Amino acid sequence: MSIQSIDTGKCIGCGACVAACPMDVLRMNDTTGKAAITYPDDCQICHLCRIYCPKQAIAVTPDKRVPVLVAWG
Repeated sequence: MSIQSIDTGKCIGCGACVAACPMDVLRMNDTTGKAAITYPDDCQICHLCRIYCPKQAIAVTPDKRVPVLVAWG
């Protein structure tokens, strides 16, 4: 996982992170009105969600778990 978490206490539901994400990893939660991590495996660690968040509510880890290709089968 690359996008680690969204602090719902800090998130104001502005949608800036959702608009900034080129991979559609984040979506607005209809129930809470705040951003939610919907497709974490698609995260490309571009940090745009974190950069555009006005409340610094998003944590991104530099780790991306990618399966190791050992042979063409």
